[in-house]
Amino acid sequence: MAKLIHLLLFCFSLQLLAQGTATTTEAQAVTEDPTGLSLLPDLPAKNQIPLFDNRFRIDYEVQEITMVFFRKRGSPSVILVKPDGSKINVVSASDQDVEWFDDKTYDLIKIKNPTPGPWQALGQILPESKIMVLTDIELKVDPLPDHLMVGEIIKVTATLTNGGKAIVAKDFRDLLRLDVLFISSNNAEYENFGAGVIELTTLADDGRNFDEKPRDGIFTGEFRLEMKPGQWQPKFVVKTPLYTREVIQEPVILNKSPISYEIAQATKAEELHWLTFKVTDPMINPQSVALQGKIRFPNNEIQSFTLGESAEADKKLKIVNYASGTYKVESTLFAQTVTGRNVVITLPVASFVAEVIEPEPATPEVTATADPAVKTEAAKVDTTTPPPAAVVEEDKPFPWLLVILSNVIILGGGGFAIWMVVTDRSLKTLFSKKQQSMPMDTIAMPGASEAKMSGAGQKNSKSNDILELSLPDD
Repeated sequence: MAKLIHLLLFCFSLQLLAQGTATTTEAQAVTEDPTGLSLLPDLPAKNQIPLFDNRFRIDYEVQEITMVFFRKRGSPSVILVKPDGSKINVVSASDQDVEWFDDKTYDLIKIKNPTPGPWQALGQILPESKIMVLTDIELKVDPLPDHLMVGEIIKVTATLTNGGKAIVAKDFRDLLRLDVLFISSNNAEYENFGAGVIELTTLADDGRNFDEKPRDGIFTGEFRLEMKPGQWQPKFVVKTPLYTREVIQEPVILNKSPISYEIAQATKAEELHWLTFKVTDPMINPQSVALQGKIRFPNNEIQSFTLGESAEADKKLKIVNYASGTYKVESTLFAQTVTGRNVVITLPVASFVAEVIEPEPATPEVTATADPAVKTEAAKVDTTTPPPAAVVEEDKPFPWLLVILSNVIILGGGGFAIWMVVTDRSLKTLFSKKQQSMPMDTIAMPGASEAKMSGAGQKNSKSNDILELSLPDD
């Protein structure tokens, strides 16, 4: 298996650095590069075999060999001549237990237990061609924790070695990829029955993303267990055009999320919603639990929150009853297991629908009566009568009309008073004038008729009020 990995490295290096491009399979992309396969000089001397005049020698200790021959574009594949004079070509390779991958610009050949002695390659071979001996190639992956939980973020470390030493050739970082897969065990006792294969991530030794250091032969990365709980088998794979190197670990059990939710919704606009986080997994230490996340309100506003460690097993989050609609809470759990392992878990989204209820206006009480018809009529009045509108104080305009009328009255009264003074009159004479002009004859006399009184009054008024005072003759 280890030997196959080296072949992978060469195949990808070849595709990127060879002259021109050609596509026969997914991995057959060749980039023009006049320097050829530049990563080979960086490898240890024991992994190379010199090639002089298209001739090379294989010693008796070699168990597997990989050869990369660059040739002119469009030229036919090379022909190998064994020490005994027999020949191997791309057509007869499979009959002689030889793996042969040919392209327009190169041949990639892998031979197991090659015949010791001098070999020769026939063809239009370029000087960049190299021959490598691949031995003791091994992929090592750290075992996963025993107790895994849905949403947990797992850190993985894998090492690719040759003869016990990390492969650090500078161009390998762009060629090698480590795929992380979880395969369902198809156990009917678990929820993931029939879930198939889940590809979680792809790791590279390039110092990017979660890889700690480039070209150190160590793949480091993180992935989140976002699948159904149940029994899964981890698998780590390195692929090449000719073979696959993989590591399959023992099956693991993926447990449910360690946190459950309880929601107490507000019943009034001025109250608060309460979201309680409860630890349901006995492997989690409740006192080590810390939470961080964000609240998404119905109007899409977002508010961050943090709940630190405390002696209380349950964590409570208060949420303002902001508006009617759907509330969503996204959170991440930071805690320790009872064995002391630190865990980071992305929790499922907690959501609920709330309605802001405004306080109802006070309604007038209906006087109790024994007559059902009266009660029914009162109920109709209550239901049809609209609630009293809220009293809104409005700004009143300045009473200009009242001011003008007041000024007119004051000026009129003042003018009248001045006129009275100027004409030397008083209120008594003003209102008694008509009474003084009344004739004395209008006073009723005994024995006088109403007509005579009226005529006498008129006559006396015409004679300038002179009364007859003479006595009648006897």
